[in-house]
Amino acid sequence: MAFTAVVLGMAGVVFSVSAWVLWALIRPGSAGAQPNSLTVILALLLGAVWLLVVMVAGLAVVFGGLAWRSGPPALWGLGLGVLSGLLSLGGAIVFAVTVANWSFAGKAG
Repeated sequence: MAFTAVVLGMAGVVFSVSAWVLWALIRPGSAGAQPNSLTVILALLLGAVWLLVVMVAGLAVVFGGLAWRSGPPALWGLGLGVLSGLLSLGGAIVFAVTVANWSFAGKAG
């Protein structure tokens, strides 16, 4: 279980950081401009990735917590799970706030 926690934690960190880098490249909420269709699609995919990584991070924390007596690998998995959970939860919050502030032409209000 400790090895599983480490693998899930590392995968979560890699996916979270990769999603943050792509988010910085596309800048979907820049200057209140109306987003184009490619930006909308990429932002929705990144939001889905961040929500998926939240679940993977939860599994890493559970497996690391169950195997904590087995030594350092379990603690590494637990720590990586917490780190990936925080990164992806922050990404999901930024995604929700950005999407809530989008304005489209023809929208009432």
